[in-house]
Amino acid sequence: MTTRDAGPGETITLTDLARLAAVGRNAVSNWRRREPDFPAPVDDSARRPRFSLSALETWAESHGRSLHVTGADRLWFRLSGAHPTAEAALEAVAAAFDGEPRGPLAPAPDPDLVAEVRALAAEMPASDLFEFFIERAREAAGTGVPPGIAPLADIAAAVSGERFADRAGKAVHDPACDEGDLLAAVAAQLGPCRVLAGQDLSPARAAIAERRLRLLDGKLRGGGAERADVVARVGDSLLASLPADRYDLVVCDPPFNVKDWGHDRLPDGDDPRLAYGTPPRTEPELAWALHCAALLAPGGHAVVRMPAQVAHRRSGRRIRSELLRWGALRAVVDHPEAKAHIWILAPRGETSQLLVANGRGFAETWRHFTAAPDAPIATADAVTVPLMRLWDEDVDVSPAVYLASAAGGAEDLADAVAHLSARLGEIAERPLPRFGSGPELSAPETSLGDLERDGHLVVAPGGGAEGGVRCVIVDPVGEPPVRIGLSGEASETQWTIRCEPAVDLGWIAAVLAARLPAASKRTATGAKRRILSVKIPRLALADQQRRGDAFARLEAVRADLAEAGRRAEALAAEAAAGLVSGAVTVED
Repeated sequence: MTTRDAGPGETITLTDLARLAAVGRNAVSNWRRREPDFPAPVDDSARRPRFSLSALETWAESHGRSLHVTGADRLWFRLSGAHPTAEAALEAVAAAFDGEPRGPLAPAPDPDLVAEVRALAAEMPASDLFEFFIERAREAAGTGVPPGIAPLADIAAAVSGERFADRAGKAVHDPACDEGDLLAAVAAQLGPCRVLAGQDLSPARAAIAERRLRLLDGKLRGGGAERADVVARVGDSLLASLPADRYDLVVCDPPFNVKDWGHDRLPDGDDPRLAYGTPPRTEPELAWALHCAALLAPGGHAVVRMPAQVAHRRSGRRIRSELLRWGALRAVVDHPEAKAHIWILAPRGETSQLLVANGRGFAETWRHFTAAPDAPIATADAVTVPLMRLWDEDVDVSPAVYLASAAGGAEDLADAVAHLSARLGEIAERPLPRFGSGPELSAPETSLGDLERDGHLVVAPGGGAEGGVRCVIVDPVGEPPVRIGLSGEASETQWTIRCEPAVDLGWIAAVLAARLPAASKRTATGAKRRILSVKIPRLALADQQRRGDAFARLEAVRADLAEAGRRAEALAAEAAAGLVSGAVTVED
């Protein structure tokens, strides 16, 4: 159940208990309300009361429940209880990873803590261990990974990956690095880099980012002697003098809508950041874009997350116009997961068009765009816009404006219509089960948890399976909640159920479709518990197979119709664009 004896000072919150027990937060609240012997809090003065870990372990064991508590958990609980904030506890861990003071005035880390961290790092990669502590600190503080990190990293990898494939490594910089989330995500996609540099206003966040990136670089290199030049400086990137270093890739997720960002203290004179104009007071995000562009080495690119309003606000029209005129703004991506636009900038160069896209299939689109910069692109997901079309009184670079008017090609539409017609014909010819009425008979029942415990089925998280093992795929918060597919199709947020020959897969899918408790759309916490709690009637295998086959046939039709519906939706959008532009005609 545990890895070592609990120390007397280890206390946890109910959120911690839910994670250790692998259940939802509501389940823990029910335990506390319904179980008379549930331990009382040792400190209920804070917003979230804390409980003795040892008392909870004893209580859980007496009730037949299991808590998975690792050595890293125990260390974190002890540190979080000994420091006033989660951030302070994380700083102590970061210092212990260093093993020495970070500066002449910084206190030396606790040698016992250093020894314990090194012992834990011998059991798992140090980078993964530090990520665990970062996650715990954010969980305690109620924060998380910013929403734009993953799409920014994807776009950055697409923009710079092939260009540097044959080089010793990339020089990557983030002028607003925070705790290094974006730099870490980019490095994980690109592999070992020559330089990983960041800057942040907070010394504590910069220190965490630097330690995090050093550990990640060591993990990516597999223990080789060569190391990246990793540094996270402290300072205001916009107001400090422009550094002399130049980078192959600059990534940035700047703070949005900051009112007092130092407009009156901007550098003046020949500062390269003002080559396209001085950003207005109301456009701090444009100042970040200009700063990132000024840091680029020849052939480099900057990938910057920007509010959607910056693409069309009148106050920034002049700077947008100059960026386009000198070929510095190459693409704008309206990625749905970024909850903002992503701008791709480059050093000054010759260009005749701007690429706008929605992020789907962007890597391939970017390859086509860079291979033939003047060739037109017009698809449902990306379109090139001639610069002359952009130079009007608005200089609007919003992708939605131009993607909506992108014309579909008549040849592509004809192929899509033929494919959809053939697919609908195949579905229409498929025989469906014939149903009759019968008495509702009560049969003995068991739970899926009992079937798993007896070895008749396996419930596992998706995302890691490969190959084509037929299984039931359960989506705790998505649609459809239950379907039959292959194990390799399940994502990380879904669950797979594989059955032994004594249990029919289609029958299990039918029961889950009928009885699986609904989940909140906000969270998938406790999904496995809900799956295992489902009661299933005990039937002979032949009866299971007869009922399961009927449901499986209907499920296959539903899946095919859903796919046909998605194709029809895309076809209608492309046809509308083509008909309106005149690029597509209707034949009699």
